[in-house]
Order: sequence, then C-alpha cells, then structure tokens
Amino acid sequence: MKKIIFLSILLAFSNAFANPIDDKCPQFTPYGAPAINLKTSVYLCKTNYAINYDTTTKTAVYVVEHVTKAAITGPAKRKDDFRPDPALPKEAQSQLADYATAGNIYDRGHLVPAGDNTQNDLIMSESFFLSNMVPQVANNNRGIWKQLETKVRDYVSKFDDVYVASGTIYDKGYTSIGPNKVGVPTRLFKVIIDVKTLKASAYIFPNKALPVQDLEKFKVSIKDVEVATGINFNPKLPANATALETVKTW
Repeated sequence: MKKIIFLSILLAFSNAFANPIDDKCPQFTPYGAPAINLKTSVYLCKTNYAINYDTTTKTAVYVVEHVTKAAITGPAKRKDDFRPDPALPKEAQSQLADYATAGNIYDRGHLVPAGDNTQNDLIMSESFFLSNMVPQVANNNRGIWKQLETKVRDYVSKFDDVYVASGTIYDKGYTSIGPNKVGVPTRLFKVIIDVKTLKASAYIFPNKALPVQDLEKFKVSIKDVEVATGINFNPKLPANATALETVKTW
C-alpha cells in the first residue's frame, strides 16, 4: 500500500513538471524536450520549431528545431515581417516599439534563423515572430552568430540533418530595452546534435561584438551549457548516447 501511495505521488510530481513540447511537438527533440524548472515559462509549437518562452524577460529561454535539407533548400524568400507573436498574451509580448528604442546597438536577432525555414512562405513568416527574437548586439548577430548558422546549414547540406537548441543566458545585472522591458541576454548559446553519428557540440557567446575568426574559441560541450543555464537538454538520453553530453565532435 505504501509503495502504491509513493508511486502515485511520484507520478503526480513528474506530471506537474511535464514539458508540453514532449506532448505537442516532440519532433524537434529526439531525446526529450529540454527541461528547466521555470515558473514563468510559456511553451509554443510552431511549424518548424518550438519555444520555451520566459514571460519575465519577454524572450525565449530556448528554441528547438530539426534542421533538414528540405528546411534550408526551399523556395521561400526572406520578407522581414517582424511582428509580435499572437499566441502569447498581450502582457507577455515584446513589441516592435521595444526594439525601436535600441537604435543601432541591438538587432532583432533570430534564435531559429530565417535560413532554416525556407519550405514555404508561411513557415518563413513564422520565423519572424518576436518570440523568436532577442536584443542581440548587431555585430554579434551579423557576424559570429551568422557564421555559426551558416556552419550548421553547410553541415546539413553534406550530412542530411541535425537537431539544434538555441537560447539565452541572463547573468546578474542584465539590462532591458523598450517600454515592455525586454531583457537583453548577457550570453547566447547554441547546441547541435547529429543523432545518426552521435556527433555533438555547443557554443556560448557573450552578447557583444566578437571577431568572426574566433568562432571555435567559443566551442564548449553540451554539459558546459547545462551548467551555465540549468537546462537538461537531453532528459531522455539513452545510456548508449551519454557521451554526447561531453564531446565537442561536431
């Protein structure tokens, strides 16, 4: 009887922290949706990606995507239709006016890049929701971050597909922009996994101007990103794939 009661409590506890991405759009996370205990999270599923969105910073904690050859070789062209995400409550949205106050310092930096969403115009348009944007130092967004995005697509062109998680880190003392106080991340990360070859790697960049040629200096392991963020990126990782957490082979 005690065992039954204990099991019921355990299941209730587990379900309380279940990640909706696992239920609604698991196609983006082969080893389970990244797990973090954050009470201000809202979860959103789009056609090509899913978001864990923080209603406090009004930016994503992380976005997850499955980058395929079809996703990067489609006919859709970029149209820059940046706009608030209507799937979010009004009070949780970032607005174009928030970014207008940033001048030339910050871009509306994509976490899931437009170049990974070329299958059709609808999918491309979804990549321009402000829920997929962060205030990113312009040089960073257009330089080293863009180079990493290109590296991911080059890899997919050769080896078929990868799973990617991109997101934000807010260290103590972070600032904000605009009337809605959109948080400016102090650091940005990207985690890349090839499940076919069990190759993986990750990067953490400070949100500042960085030399493009320094890309590989910011390469870390998935475990390093987990320590920095408190996120468990692969909660359902099988025993034969645990090396993914510590390698830098991608």
